Amino acid sequence: MMHDGFGGSSSSSAGPPQPVTLPPAAVGFDVHGERGAGYAGALVDHPGLTQLSALLKAIDVGDRIIKGRLELFMCSRRSLTTKAQQDLVRRAPETITDSPLGPLSTDAAQSLLANLRSLLSLLFVDYDCSMITPNDFERCPAKHTVVASINHSLAAVVERVHSGFLGEFWEIVQDAIDIANCDVYALRPTAGTFEPTETSLMSLHYFFIDPMRGRILFIGCVAKSRGAVRDGVDSDSDVVLSQKDSDSSRQGMSSDMGSSLQEGEFAFSEKSDSDGMCD
Repeated sequence: MMHDGFGGSSSSSAGPPQPVTLPPAAVGFDVHGERGAGYAGALVDHPGLTQLSALLKAIDVGDRIIKGRLELFMCSRRSLTTKAQQDLVRRAPETITDSPLGPLSTDAAQSLLANLRSLLSLLFVDYDCSMITPNDFERCPAKHTVVASINHSLAAVVERVHSGFLGEFWEIVQDAIDIANCDVYALRPTAGTFEPTETSLMSLHYFFIDPMRGRILFIGCVAKSRGAVRDGVDSDSDVVLSQKDSDSSRQGMSSDMGSSLQEGEFAFSEKSDSDGMCD
């Protein structure tokens, strides 16, 4: 049972994860580690997401520094190698028949895990992400709970300084993916198994899987103590920062929507609204 962020609760009644459908632009490409427009297995340039990441790269909230990042990833047709499959059988045999990503006996679940591992390796370049298992993820069927968490931990902090940011944030996210038709997962590894989630005061790492567009949108943030950042304990590899200057990112960002949004709400088009965002 999960609380939906509006005083109610939502059970995990959503159907099984949808297999990812690769768009024609993604077929035939597998250029792991590069960035471009439409390359499978790579981060995709999206001007709006770049603007958001620049604004969220280092938010001073007094006793701590919050760092946020959004990245769009184009899925590839990759699957698990024979060695990776054997390793999962040894380390997490139960995932073959049932896991948060679906049964690993299916091609769809194997492809999803392989793409998530590839994306994580681009986000956390100094860490070995090949040992991540399906049990390190949690499926989040109540999207409003996820939205409330992101708003509370990240977007609403900027809204206090830049009126309208909250609405702009979700408008750009909706442009990158179809929120209504996404499956959402949170990275919640077992304690002591993945260092990036252990070295911060707070962290969240959400993955929005858009099966029709063959995309994964990562939205994440970490909170570090001011002392850790000042003393150099902080590492950019925990959340690799966008290279765009935050001042330039403010150009062209509208402030005519979202200023009245409350925690747990988000802006999207009329079409998306009619699709039914409440689980």
